[in-house]
Amino acid sequence: MAADLVAGLPAGGAAFAADLADPEGSRRLFEACAAAGEEPDALVHAAASFLHKPLLDTSAADWDGVQALNLRAFFLLAQELARRRGALGGDLVAIGDAAALELWPGYVAHSVAKAALVALVKALAKALAPRYRVNGVMPGPVLPPAGVSAAELERMRQRTLLKRLGDPVDVARAVDFLLRSDFSTGSWVEVTGGSQLWRGQVSAAAAVAKASELPVTPAGEPDS
Repeated sequence: MAADLVAGLPAGGAAFAADLADPEGSRRLFEACAAAGEEPDALVHAAASFLHKPLLDTSAADWDGVQALNLRAFFLLAQELARRRGALGGDLVAIGDAAALELWPGYVAHSVAKAALVALVKALAKALAPRYRVNGVMPGPVLPPAGVSAAELERMRQRTLLKRLGDPVDVARAVDFLLRSDFSTGSWVEVTGGSQLWRGQVSAAAAVAKASELPVTPAGEPDS
């Protein structure tokens, strides 16, 4: 899949394999790049597991595996980039998840890892400044899992303020923005369609009906 993706890139590229859940995976990835004559000056960490398990069925191994790939890997990639580039600096972007904000009960390990990633991006931005910029993109419903029913897709649409699903291209545009915006660091761009705010949304019809029930308060006079 990676080779097919690279083949379709207008500017070309190269594909390298690495197990980022392995503590040595980040080092091996950079070594593979160096062996091919490549020296990355930026990285985007999008690799993640999406463990869906009830809380009481989630084992210690499950927990550790999720944290290793979703959280620790970005830390180790940042270390490796900084060691290799030194004062040359660089850019890092983490791909988060709306689970960091919504904390899905069926995805506890995943949600906690993504929530911690929010803090890690900010901590790395401070630790690596001023030579390195570290930011994150937080997607919402842009790539539903395979096999999702039509009813579930509609529910996902309705749980956004824009009443539609996004597209992976929306996430790519946010990443591109952060890589180009050289005065941004420690920042997160939410690409959620407002899904993290849907619970507080009031429909237009409901708002009008509610407003008609409220007493009129003269301007400048506080409600009792």
